[in-house]
Amino acid sequence: MIELAWRTPPAWATRVAEQPLALLSDHAHCELKAASTAQALIARHPDDALLVERLATMAEEEMQHFHAVVRLLHARGGTLGPLRPNPYAEALAQAAKEGRGDVLLDRLVLAGLIEARSLERFRLFEEHLADKELAALYRSLAPTEAAHQGMFFHLAHRRGGERVASERIEVLRRREGRIVEDLPFAHRVHSGLR
Repeated sequence: MIELAWRTPPAWATRVAEQPLALLSDHAHCELKAASTAQALIARHPDDALLVERLATMAEEEMQHFHAVVRLLHARGGTLGPLRPNPYAEALAQAAKEGRGDVLLDRLVLAGLIEARSLERFRLFEEHLADKELAALYRSLAPTEAAHQGMFFHLAHRRGGERVASERIEVLRRREGRIVEDLPFAHRVHSGLR
């Protein structure tokens, strides 16, 4: 597991959950994007049997998460809504382009960092939300998020070797911390405080 460079204050969780339908809609789109990212990596690297196997399992799990989130969203009278740009993911992708060497290594590291940030946020929701149903949802999703984080960093180390992967993880870990700290606030899983 990785230690994030910037920790989200617990007050963020309470604030973002003030609009649970917006949070759930955004979260559902995050799960769809995670599944599609796994599928895209499989399509680009079909000869890597371990990567294909692990990411196929992950894509299935992300779609199960999507279904759980959408089910709760609909039960509360919400709708999925349109996909909106994700400033967090866009800034991470831009950061990876700076000094990029191995594109697959960077994609694996970024996916691991996104999973790590999501896990941190899910645990904050689990611990700090008065809405017990919402807290229970995030409690149920956290173990899989932790496993996905570990899987991506394992695949990154396998891809780049211990030294190269560790160096790249450290560079992008620090950059991810600065990005999320500077993000504006929104009722989304990956927003900032401003």
